[in-house]
Amino acid sequence: MSRHISSTSSFESPYVSLDLLAYLNSGKKTPFHVFNDVVMPEFQCHLLKLKQLLPPKDMNGTEDNTSRTVRDEEEDDSNCNGSHAIVEEIQKDLDYINKACHKLKDSADRVDEEIQRLILQRLDDAFRERTEEALANSPRINKLKRTKDVVSMLKNQISSSPQLSSDSLLDKQPEVNINDQKITKSLTLKRIKEVYNGLNEIQKKCLLCFSVFPENETIKKKVLIHWWVGEEFIGSLNGDGKTAEETGNDYFKEFISKGIIEPVKKKGRQSSENCKMQSSVRDAIIKLAEKDEFVSFDSKGNPNADFSSCSRVCLVKTEEGSSLRDFTYIYHHLKHENIQTLFNVNEPELNFRVDRFSKMKNLKVLQLGRWKASARQLVEVEDTEFLKGLKKMKQLRYFSLRGISRITELPNSICELSNLRILNLNGCDNLEKLPDGIGSLKQLTHLDMSECFLISHMPKGLASLLELQVLKGFVIGKQSPGGLYCKLADLARLKHLRKLSIHVDRTSLEAEKELNSFPQFRKLQSLSVAWWSSVYNASTSTTTNVAFARFQRMLSRENSMKALAKIPRILSREKSMPTTPGPTSLPVDLHKLGLQYFLGSKMPDWLKLLNLENLKKLYIRGGELSDLRLPEDHSWAVECLRLKSLSKLKMDWPELQQQLFPKLKYAEKEYCPQLSSFPSDDNGEWIWNAADTKQA
Repeated sequence: MSRHISSTSSFESPYVSLDLLAYLNSGKKTPFHVFNDVVMPEFQCHLLKLKQLLPPKDMNGTEDNTSRTVRDEEEDDSNCNGSHAIVEEIQKDLDYINKACHKLKDSADRVDEEIQRLILQRLDDAFRERTEEALANSPRINKLKRTKDVVSMLKNQISSSPQLSSDSLLDKQPEVNINDQKITKSLTLKRIKEVYNGLNEIQKKCLLCFSVFPENETIKKKVLIHWWVGEEFIGSLNGDGKTAEETGNDYFKEFISKGIIEPVKKKGRQSSENCKMQSSVRDAIIKLAEKDEFVSFDSKGNPNADFSSCSRVCLVKTEEGSSLRDFTYIYHHLKHENIQTLFNVNEPELNFRVDRFSKMKNLKVLQLGRWKASARQLVEVEDTEFLKGLKKMKQLRYFSLRGISRITELPNSICELSNLRILNLNGCDNLEKLPDGIGSLKQLTHLDMSECFLISHMPKGLASLLELQVLKGFVIGKQSPGGLYCKLADLARLKHLRKLSIHVDRTSLEAEKELNSFPQFRKLQSLSVAWWSSVYNASTSTTTNVAFARFQRMLSRENSMKALAKIPRILSREKSMPTTPGPTSLPVDLHKLGLQYFLGSKMPDWLKLLNLENLKKLYIRGGELSDLRLPEDHSWAVECLRLKSLSKLKMDWPELQQQLFPKLKYAEKEYCPQLSSFPSDDNGEWIWNAADTKQA
């Protein structure tokens, strides 16, 4: 066999609906990629149609007699009860074949001629008639047995290949006591069912969303809450006055208290932004999701792209193949208008057909980017042409492109998403600008542009998003004369804005003046400001821009001493400019403040324009601060303090704790070599203990 494999990334088949026998009789050889990407998906498609015509099966594995016709009832009972069992055997054999094709594709270019004549001819004969006609005019059980024989023969042919050892396709698992495992799963399922039945209908739907995530994976709460907002399980601002985050956190507390999920805490912190689900609980949730037709799963519990009985599609890449391929070639005959959620679980390369993508006009949730709590998940697109289909998705409420590479700009079609509530562009390191018409997204409540370091300015329309509650990655940059850019003061009209993060270009002459506008923000509770040096200009190559953006991301995530040592060489040595005194009123009531890479030696003067009496959390990272005193020598009310990469901070612990932060209950230190006498544990943490401190 030839060792060369033809590329399948752009393969378009003319044979998807072709008579297979006629094709075989033409004398053509069947390339491996045609067999893998055409024949097998076509067979799966026929099997899917067959499944749809079978009576539904309940949780115990028996057929539901309520949907049976008079003719069905006259059939032999044993044949009827065995139909689902045969279909399951066929599916298991197909799973084996798919895995075998994955193993063989690196060494086989053409399918063995005997497989062509013996197997594919019978496959074509088995499905020569319409599936519906076959079920209506011939005994169903005989049809299924013929199909099973064809698939079994194909499996045997492939398994006899010399490239496959007898156990090469077996998943090697550690030895376990099967009986104990079954008992544990049975007890867990019974307990979870009881808990599930005690939840209200909205909480049940929210809980079933956990079923799509891989086993033992750490999940960001924010991803789930945004999904729930997208599907309208909860509102951006609920009738009881609670935000989506507050309502979502209430649900998480409920699930944690009932033992369904567990929080994943970082170090010794009291709160947690992440969670996980034990494998036995996940198995039970999957069974509930299958029964409710919430999502479709394969035989191994992986969610897939089969939306024949549900309204959700999951893109999953496994050893057996890609559900994106299945979505394109197997489920193409289904009505894409029925899809409400498309969730990318782990597909690294997104290559949608434009015509299929645009058919999902009733989509509410489009999660294409990263969802993992870590940054290890890589996603990229070949091109962004398919995004033009967004203009037809008038119902879309949640759209995430988080961390996707090779997106340089967003199409204007995104401005037609009149129902969009949440847009996540975090970590799109090639993105250079936002569309000018973004102000038309009147329903938008959350916009995240964090770590999009190639964006040099904000479009004027941003100030028209009056429903915005959370805005991350607002840029204060260099502005060309006459340019229509959105300034920080323009955002003061956003009456619901409670969380704001800003990137300040240190070369901007207007930066300090813009920061003095904070007193105009009445509802702001959380503020984060990061200073950085712009290297973007018209003569800079795209490659340089992307490299810089990725390095900026590395700086924000990497904690190693080597990376930190590079900061002084990368960042400008320009000191912060003096500010003019602001108004005496203190309307802004901050609860959380973050400062990153500030190059002044003392705290910035504009802080005195803010009311810091209720500030509970203070996070400072990088820069040249040597003194943490407030501008007017007031003490902080902070209870949680995190200090990272402050090489010039020269203080001792008693002074810091007793004089500057008398209400401190938790402190975290990382690479602050001149902060002496810090009584931290091995994790660099200090937690207030009444018995050990004078503060008691």
